Amino acid sequence: MVEDFCYDVSTEADAITALSAVMGPDLASVLWKVSTRSLNLESPVESPADLRRVAEHIMDLGDLARIGARSLLLRVITYEAVARSSG
Repeated sequence: MVEDFCYDVSTEADAITALSAVMGPDLASVLWKVSTRSLNLESPVESPADLRRVAEHIMDLGDLARIGARSLLLRVITYEAVARSSG
């Protein structure tokens, strides 16, 4: 959490929830697992940098995936910017 701004980093669960809102929970879970395996990441993905990598990977998988992944990517980028400015 970035204390000065009360802003938490996104989590893998947040990401899957965002994807689920667009494409349903089953497809969201499958896309997440395929993407993390493809990137050689272990679940749960925790670091902002790795969350960003997964989001960028999912964005390449199609239009619906791009919508949910872009939401995650924006949250991660915002967290990183806020963390830099408060530190």
